[in-house]
Amino acid sequence: MLNVHPLDAGATVPDLAAVFAGLASRSAAARERFAGALDIPYGASPLEALDVFPAGPGSPLAIFIHGGYWRRLDKSDFSFVAAGLVPLGISVASVNYGLAPQVKLAEIVAQCRRAVAWLGANSARFVYDADRISVFGHSAGGHLAAMCAVEAPLRSVVTLSGLHDLIPIQQSFANEWLGLDETAARKLSPIHWAPARPCPVFATTGEHESDAFKAQGRALIDAWTAHGCAGDYADSPGDNHFTICERLADPADPLTQRIAALVR
Repeated sequence: MLNVHPLDAGATVPDLAAVFAGLASRSAAARERFAGALDIPYGASPLEALDVFPAGPGSPLAIFIHGGYWRRLDKSDFSFVAAGLVPLGISVASVNYGLAPQVKLAEIVAQCRRAVAWLGANSARFVYDADRISVFGHSAGGHLAAMCAVEAPLRSVVTLSGLHDLIPIQQSFANEWLGLDETAARKLSPIHWAPARPCPVFATTGEHESDAFKAQGRALIDAWTAHGCAGDYADSPGDNHFTICERLADPADPLTQRIAALVR
């Protein structure tokens, strides 16, 4: 496709609205199938809410943070990740946050960190294991997941097509709604921070995504292995920016299985 920015994932699929509709449909089915506690407030603003899908006493918890270039989509569009992980004995929490440009990126990061802290403090309510909490995210959610691990000691971090060096973002079309200067972009880039505790970190990008997206995944692994993390990067065979996330609805999918192994 001509004249498409290498970090504009939405422009690489023929019908983005159909992709989003598919995510929402899978998620509605998952909410019917799995009993979850929905729209639990973790902060003061209306979008500071999360869903929890428990897998049983003593289960590990995987916290999912959605993407949408920090400006769109909702946790309810990604309930389907519970369909992949809860049958494997892993509780799932899905986090909402305020959206740009109404909310600045620094505050979005702070909100997600509040969600992780809230989930750590409320493990008894949902009987998951507070000592086995991991965070994972897709696209912009991969950035937010990594930034949460900078503050909170976590069991593992997984980022799917994540954005970890915001300098290229600050220099792209996305800065129309993010409004970052170079100093803020560096400060909010997880590659310039160490995780609160060295932990396994896995970054993956769809085989058919741009080299710019793949470079973002490799950059996080390079940065965090230097801080003592056991890190690995891999392309996801046959995937684009959105099909990589859709895999998480299937407990038997190799990507779901790999995330489950890290979370455990």
